[in-house]
Amino acid sequence: MFRTSFLLAIAASSAHAFAPAALPLATARRGAATSAVSGLSMQRLGSNKAAAIKDGATLTKELFTKLDADRSGSIDLDELKQVVPNNADVQALMSRADLNGDGVMDYAEYERLMLMDRNDDAQGGNLYVRNALNLGLLKKGSVLEDCVMVGNKGFDPLNCATNYDTLNQYREAELKHGRLAMLAALGWPVSELVQPLLSKATGLPDLLAAGEKAPSVLNGGLGDINPIFFMGVLIFTATVESVALNKPSPGRLPGDLGFDPLSLYRGKTEDVKRDYQLKELNNGRLAMLAITYFAATEFLTKQPVA
Repeated sequence: MFRTSFLLAIAASSAHAFAPAALPLATARRGAATSAVSGLSMQRLGSNKAAAIKDGATLTKELFTKLDADRSGSIDLDELKQVVPNNADVQALMSRADLNGDGVMDYAEYERLMLMDRNDDAQGGNLYVRNALNLGLLKKGSVLEDCVMVGNKGFDPLNCATNYDTLNQYREAELKHGRLAMLAALGWPVSELVQPLLSKATGLPDLLAAGEKAPSVLNGGLGDINPIFFMGVLIFTATVESVALNKPSPGRLPGDLGFDPLSLYRGKTEDVKRDYQLKELNNGRLAMLAITYFAATEFLTKQPVA
């Protein structure tokens, strides 16, 4: 039953190849692979994609977990051969899915297949990237045009991501700033609410800036904070980062420092990990906007945000 469902799913995901609007933009290799897998589709159940979807045979998160028999986080050729009997079809499917050419299909590449299943092959099925190209927010031929990096919205009007190494460096920096901003977005209003109460209860000086605003470069008040606090923060963050960077692991994702003391990430399925990565990225982006708003508002209005 599982084998039949997978073959139906492959048929559904590759039926787009017969539509001119769905032809992939990348290379002739991808086009040939799509045709080969589509040949399997025609043999198994014809070109009626609607019928396949009606039977529930579409690429799903759960299907990836079933295919990843060894729980390595990726699907290799041997695992594909367990459900796809023809070796040529296996090679064709892997060729279409394996965007980085490492010989396996990780969950990000599998998610790309799911998007192409829904939205056609152009730009790896990413509608955000497609719209960014149409609006002139992304240069044609950019590495973001067909990229499985989590949170790829295709927004790069200045063409900063000139290659994958540069893109990874920018993502690393984005995650660091996002994590710092999330801490700041929480700490800023909490400090303005709690600090006066703690100061009164303990009889210690109120360390907020003038007007009961959080200390900052624009508000002032940073000089009143014990420098040992800043030193401790720097030592802690530098230690965590240096340990992670001095022990690089194959396939390390940008921003992955291996810091998970509560095991919130380890042991989860690949789709859940991908979801956590996206949530962290989106929350970090929102926090960067929020902290910018806090600083600008207090500077302009001279009033605390809390």
